[in-house]
Amino acid sequence: MAKTSRSRSTVSKKKASAKKASAKKASAKKASAKKASTKKASTKKASAKKASAKKASSKKASAKKASAKKATAKKATAKKATAKKATTKKATTKKATTKKATTKKATTKKASSKKASSKKASAKKASSKADEQLNLPGSSSAAADDTPPLRDPLAPGERVPDFSLEADDGKTYSRASLEGQRYVVYFYPRDNTPGCTTEACDFRDLHADFEQANVLVLGVSADSLKSHQRFRSKFELEFPLLSDPSRTTIAAFGALGEKKMYGRTSIGIIRSTFLVGPDGKVERAYSPVRVKDHAATVLQAVQGDD
Repeated sequence: MAKTSRSRSTVSKKKASAKKASAKKASAKKASAKKASTKKASTKKASAKKASAKKASSKKASAKKASAKKATAKKATAKKATAKKATTKKATTKKATTKKATTKKATTKKASSKKASSKKASAKKASSKADEQLNLPGSSSAAADDTPPLRDPLAPGERVPDFSLEADDGKTYSRASLEGQRYVVYFYPRDNTPGCTTEACDFRDLHADFEQANVLVLGVSADSLKSHQRFRSKFELEFPLLSDPSRTTIAAFGALGEKKMYGRTSIGIIRSTFLVGPDGKVERAYSPVRVKDHAATVLQAVQGDD
């Protein structure tokens, strides 16, 4: 009976050990399952993390690629804009150059036109001046019927022709009225013309010296008495101006002849001066006359200094 109890105790013990081993095995299996489950969860988590990292990298790469693409597009746009600007600038420069060239051409054309007009005006003025000279009171066409007979200027020793002319001082001067008087008679083309004005003013400035030498100064042209009065008053001339509209006396002294101006020939007054003695004979003759210093030269002859 004791043996049976021992056997039962052994069986119970063995059974308990087996149960314990089963429990241990179950725990180990459970632990393995848990460990496997944990490992699987870790692996899954790691995979998810790896997938997330990969997705993030892919997203980052895409963003980087997009930025690069955007930068390239921006660069291309900038390049295109620069090219367009350069083209516009070139076109503007070309346009400006063309405009400048056109303006320069127009200016040159205008200047040429102006020069041509000026030249034409000068020619017209010269022609008008020639016509004016041909139509002066002391001038006429070479073929005019009213031209007095022409002769050479009087020479020293010749007697002056008979004449009688009215003056702007209201008197009449003639060869007869001047007998016994020494006088200078000078013939000039026209009142108020440059050369004639200079000559008249030179005789005016030396008039006191001529008076001191008791020599009368007389100016003669074909201008009217009214013209003489205005001319004399304007320049304060101190000697009388005689009018010879027919130019008869002028021609008789030899102060009328052919004159050439601008290629045209006319009959006009040749600037001439005669110093006449008390006996009515020519002492000195100057024809044609150069205005500069002429009055002083005549005065020297009057004073016997030449």
